[in-house]
Amino acid sequence: MATSDAVVCTASLLCDDVELQRCHAMLSATEQARCMGYSNDVVARRFARGRAVVREMLGSILSVAPAQVALREGLHGKPYLAAGGPRSLWFSVSHTDELLVLAMSLVADVGVDVERSRAFEQWQRVAGRVLDPQERQLLAIAVEQGHDPSETFLRLWCRVEAELKAVGCGIQGLEAHLAGQRPRGLRLADLADLPMPEGMKASTVRYQAAVALVTPGAGYVPSADTARHSARESPHAASPATMPARASTT
Repeated sequence: MATSDAVVCTASLLCDDVELQRCHAMLSATEQARCMGYSNDVVARRFARGRAVVREMLGSILSVAPAQVALREGLHGKPYLAAGGPRSLWFSVSHTDELLVLAMSLVADVGVDVERSRAFEQWQRVAGRVLDPQERQLLAIAVEQGHDPSETFLRLWCRVEAELKAVGCGIQGLEAHLAGQRPRGLRLADLADLPMPEGMKASTVRYQAAVALVTPGAGYVPSADTARHSARESPHAASPATMPARASTT
């Protein structure tokens, strides 16, 4: 954390009954009630395991017990640390199936997104709804060059999701993104070499992921320079001015 703008960790959401009990002991009363409210046992287990992992990782940095980490949720569901902590620490969580990804930063607000690689039959129509003109152009160029359209679309979509999560606006910020607006201090990087946690390394499933950093508290602002910079980026490898993430496993 001291030498990187952001640290990205992965963890498996798989857990047996013994581990599940251990995870429940770390949760707040509100989190336990939320967990009990799920009708799907798989979803409940993933939530309990995921929130416990987040508490353990944040607690290790803040030097407090996992159960004592003061977590709150923003207007659009993004978790954050309550004010009054020992230091500024921003974090973001994403998961797909049994894989959880946690990004943490001491210098900027952070967002992370992970998606399981899969085929999109209607990738063009979906791209038209969620990617801005420059991103759609990058997608079209990649397809013309023979790259898989679904894989390229997911890579670009992960960047968008990471950006929206870093701002904390959720999907409601998509309209500003589509209009070419960007948050202040935006830096993006693909996580092409996302490390797999133990128990998932043998899986043949592939993932796309991205991390974003923005100026703390920054909203969307018009930025023609940022839009032009985005149009020059390769859709296959991020090239931010400063690499914002170092990947590690937990």
